[in-house]
Amino acid sequence: MAEIHLPFSFAFEADALYRRTGYNACIHGLGQSTSVHLRANTWEFPLLVKYYFGPHAGPLRFYATGGYALRTAMGFDISTHTTGIDIGTGQPINVTSHSSSGSPYIHDDPVSGVVAGGGARLKAGFLAVSPEVRYTWWDGRTFDNFGSFGYFLHSTQNQLDILVGVTF
Repeated sequence: MAEIHLPFSFAFEADALYRRTGYNACIHGLGQSTSVHLRANTWEFPLLVKYYFGPHAGPLRFYATGGYALRTAMGFDISTHTTGIDIGTGQPINVTSHSSSGSPYIHDDPVSGVVAGGGARLKAGFLAVSPEVRYTWWDGRTFDNFGSFGYFLHSTQNQLDILVGVTF
């Protein structure tokens, strides 16, 4: 987190947020069962404008924030396991595969979003702690799959975070 204070109680903030994401899915049909275990790393880069309410005096100031964010996914670890009977040959199937390529599973990457939030900044000397509630609406879906058996699997476009920023 980096924050630059601007005139008239405004500030500009840039963040780099890491999170581990993924999903587990099971697909059943035609005598077979397939399970997919996907994990990936995502990085979010919000660029925000803040407005601080009230006078500069005092250790506590409330603020509202809004802006733009970019999210990208990388570092995939995908495990697929299929069991059942091959309907063509009648032979049993028990196959496990691993992959680090997310291309068959990714729909939109990178994804951009609109951010809105608010919080408070408590300053003590050179240290400032800022708890914040932040909502992001993503304009695309990182994961968005429609399977041949009629299932839907997609990441949400709505994200609510409770964050704590520490600045020096």
